[in-house]
Amino acid sequence: MFCTSCGVVCIEEANFCHECGSRINVVVDNFEYNRDNIDNIIEEYFYHGYRYHDIVGLLAKHHGVQIHVRTLKRKLKELGLKQRETDFDEQAVRMCIEKEMQDAGSLAGYRYIWHALRLRHHLIVPRGVVSAIMREIDPDGVRERKARRLRRRTYVSFGPNFAWHIDGYDKLKPYGFPIHGCICGYSRRIIWLEVVKSNNNPKIPARLFLDAVGNLKGCPRVVRSDCGTKNVLIAGMQSYFRAHGNDEYAGVKAHQYGSSPSNQRIEGWWSFFRRSNSTWWINIFKDMSDSGILELGNEFHMHCLWFCYSKVIQNELDKVKEQWNSHYIRKSRHDTIPGVPDILYYLPENSGAIDCLVCVPQDKIDEVEPQCYLDVEEDPYTDYFEHIMETEMWNYPANAEEAFNLFQNFNNLQEQV
Repeated sequence: MFCTSCGVVCIEEANFCHECGSRINVVVDNFEYNRDNIDNIIEEYFYHGYRYHDIVGLLAKHHGVQIHVRTLKRKLKELGLKQRETDFDEQAVRMCIEKEMQDAGSLAGYRYIWHALRLRHHLIVPRGVVSAIMREIDPDGVRERKARRLRRRTYVSFGPNFAWHIDGYDKLKPYGFPIHGCICGYSRRIIWLEVVKSNNNPKIPARLFLDAVGNLKGCPRVVRSDCGTKNVLIAGMQSYFRAHGNDEYAGVKAHQYGSSPSNQRIEGWWSFFRRSNSTWWINIFKDMSDSGILELGNEFHMHCLWFCYSKVIQNELDKVKEQWNSHYIRKSRHDTIPGVPDILYYLPENSGAIDCLVCVPQDKIDEVEPQCYLDVEEDPYTDYFEHIMETEMWNYPANAEEAFNLFQNFNNLQEQV
């Protein structure tokens, strides 16, 4: 057992620290008992780039562990985790940067890559080193990104879960990969980011919305979307969940339709997504189409493309979501709140805001869930592809290159029939 205020080790029977006199919180026993688990959580938060007081706040609020910042620093030292690491292998860093810049990562800037090194490779490297290496690897890309400027409009929100902005992304839709996303207006945290078979069926985005509400046990004060029949179920669910509210956004006002430009939070994020990720995928599929490998009007080709690439693209979206939610949004001359989206969302009190989540009883969620049930349709193409995968003992693709090779293999088999 140790003191959460000064970090001094105390005897098991002690109620007060013999060094500083602070009362020893009983939660410390749980910390000691689950040391390995808590160490893993601390390490995960550290590599997400969270600040010391944010880690302490997350441990206290979401894990029931109360420790002092000094104790956290001591734990990090024991785990060998340092905020500034001067001893690193530049060659290993270069190899990781080259790996991150493969595929869609080739569009990313040095801050994105710097955070990716910490998040996925556990490499603590100065930003200047990352920037210098990227200038060597991709000088043309650096110049192109540096020449662009983004204009933002003023946005006002009262706290996390005050407003969710939802929208579909159709730039990959011609190739059979529509994407649907939702972002919290205050924290800019991505609530969901999913590749779906259709953005037009209102049951599909409604399912994503209801899953998010079920996981959070509540809904936002307001949901904003563009005008379209695909959002009618979400509008009805949100208004039903807020029917008995006593604020100005209760009832039918809990869902707001608007034009795409007015839904600025998610539209602005799609712009970032286009620059940092989706352009690469668009170019890949365009090249396949231009070279005759992919025929967009061929039903077999489109089903095969979905089978080969959908999980690869979803894995990429999961990485984009995790990276965005844990990166630091800098302070600007606009009224946006600086900070890490995850921290702004889970610890709003640190930025002077309040969580605006409205609790939704489980019986209400269960009541509207049948509205999201999709009709089960036979899919002979998927059955055929899975049968071939099993009989030929092929592996499912883990990246874009393997997905392309699998697509080619299926086409070669089809041509032989």
